[in-house]
Amino acid sequence: MNRNAFHHLLKLFCLLGLPVFCFAQTTAGSRTESNPLNVYAPPCVTQVKQYIAVSCQITPTGGAQPYSYAFTGGFPNGMSMSTGTGGGLINGTPSEITGAQATVTVTDASGGTASTSFTIAPASLTGAGPCGSAICVTAPVYAIRTPESYVIIPSTTLQMAATGFWSDGTTLDLTPMATWACTPSPACGSVSAKGLYTAGRAPSTYHVTATFAGVTNDGGTGAAVTAAATPPSTKENNRVANAGLVMREALQLRSGIPDALLQKAECVVVIPSTLKFAVGVGGSYGRGVMTCRGGSNFQGPWGAPSMIALGGGSFGFQGGGQATDFVLLLMNERSASSVLTSKVKLGANASAAAGPLGRETAAATDAFFRAEILTYSRARGLFAGVSLEGSTLRPDNRANRKLYGKEVSAKGIVLQGEVPPPLSALELLSVLNSRSPSNKS
Repeated sequence: MNRNAFHHLLKLFCLLGLPVFCFAQTTAGSRTESNPLNVYAPPCVTQVKQYIAVSCQITPTGGAQPYSYAFTGGFPNGMSMSTGTGGGLINGTPSEITGAQATVTVTDASGGTASTSFTIAPASLTGAGPCGSAICVTAPVYAIRTPESYVIIPSTTLQMAATGFWSDGTTLDLTPMATWACTPSPACGSVSAKGLYTAGRAPSTYHVTATFAGVTNDGGTGAAVTAAATPPSTKENNRVANAGLVMREALQLRSGIPDALLQKAECVVVIPSTLKFAVGVGGSYGRGVMTCRGGSNFQGPWGAPSMIALGGGSFGFQGGGQATDFVLLLMNERSASSVLTSKVKLGANASAAAGPLGRETAAATDAFFRAEILTYSRARGLFAGVSLEGSTLRPDNRANRKLYGKEVSAKGIVLQGEVPPPLSALELLSVLNSRSPSNKS
């Protein structure tokens, strides 16, 4: 057989995979070229912060497992890296901000190696937040914010939040890691380990502080966010403030009031219940507020609230004596105008229906839009649709006079903008304007 014929025959055997030596050589060459060992510094090494625990795993690609790890150089004090087979974990809590450089070498099972070098320089808690300090304390959800303080009704617990501002421009939630305190103690009340603040009973102004790694939110002097335990000056302000809390919770729950319905409502009535102003059973009443979208055809932002009274009917407590809150959505201009000018009987002067629940837009069907007023209740933190047929809604003009300090009609407050909203309405209006800024009816 001549040489050319032999080469052709050998190539045919190799293509058919018959000779072992042909297959092994081809496969080995392909594996080596297509699956090289690589290693890179994990992104988390650039986000290390002083006094914050670190856990960064170096993960090579390619090569043959298992991998073995080694390093030269070093890590900041308080940090280290596991070595040997199965290592590569950079962990610890840096106690300083001095940077350190390390070169990590990975060896795979076939003896291949790859290296990466990086510098870890922990950021320090020296950034300046909006409060002018490296740590800022806020009460972002359940407080009524005024220019001077956070006003808290004494029976209300308040979730404080502590945010750390770092020298690398990043932020971190320090709420569960900070040490909380309030002064003067014990009159100020108490703060839990997770920042849940219960205001003191005595009328006064208290200071809540969060300290982390020796840094206090105001620089160490103890003058933190001020939480006033004194209730708003009148029971009318109490009602307005509580209405904001009820509305926020009604919209936070996935099983609460559908956004699609709120976005089509012209006005909202909120009747919050407290021990003093609870809604009773069989002929008792509740007091609350009504706010509408401003401007022509209810197209503007939510505006100043009017005080409203809910009476009559057989509605009342749920669950054996728990206070009940009510939220009513007024779905058209006729129902809004009627409530603001006279006493309206639900089911007679205005059609009413128990409102649907849930975030799904399918819940907002034409069947519910046929009702002029959709009604909801809350007891023990749970919202549900409730029938209020037979009950009446009317403006509470006496309460409006006390709230605004002068004679002003409900229609003048809500539809004509004759008075600005009181400070106690900031929570209610901020919730409504953020969740339903435009009218989609």
